[in-house]
Amino acid sequence: MEFKICSSAFTDGGYLPGWYTSAGLNASPPFGWAEEPEGTRSLALICSSSREKVLWVLWNIPIGKKTIYGRLPAESVLPGGMCQGVNDLLGIGWTGPAEKLPDLSLSFSLYALDLILNIADGDVSASILESAMKGHILGTAEVSCVYS
Repeated sequence: MEFKICSSAFTDGGYLPGWYTSAGLNASPPFGWAEEPEGTRSLALICSSSREKVLWVLWNIPIGKKTIYGRLPAESVLPGGMCQGVNDLLGIGWTGPAEKLPDLSLSFSLYALDLILNIADGDVSASILESAMKGHILGTAEVSCVYS
């Protein structure tokens, strides 16, 4: 079986609906996953755009949880021990794209980790999260969409 992620908001490679953007409700999209690698203790998610902007940093997603609901609050610590970091637009949690740009795509990478990360919440950027995950990634699943 293959580690996979999907969203009820869009199909892989499909279009991101406007309410998930800064021009709309700026709601974080929902996700589900399956088939985490054996030994997985937590999950982390990073969303980046084809314009080299990080839009979302989320970690310590419990393995018993099989979904992330949409419209997560812009808070550093979420129920169940999940944490959100700062995105490249200097917001906590999800910040959707602001305007339609030619060929703008978003990639959501879900990482299966062999540990629960012990890093401070709040000012954690994608690069800090990636450094903390180094050597602990058991598998990666990806889904993407376009907003153009």
